Amino acid sequence: MVLTLNGATLPYTLVGRATGTSQIVGIAIVETTSINSILTVRNPADNAMALTITPNVSGTQAVSAHLVITQLQ
Repeated sequence: MVLTLNGATLPYTLVGRATGTSQIVGIAIVETTSINSILTVRNPADNAMALTITPNVSGTQAVSAHLVITQLQ
């Protein structure tokens, strides 16, 4: 997965996983000075494989996802 800002890929935000059952974890600070910027989470354009997130990875515990966006002034 990778973040894009106003359509431009932010390479330093690229995260992935070694296997189909490991966690995907990433932390990034994205700076913008443009009003109404658009931040997206995407499967990288050059990644031919679809990214599948299953509801119960390697067991019975439900999968959770977190995206935290904080504005700093």
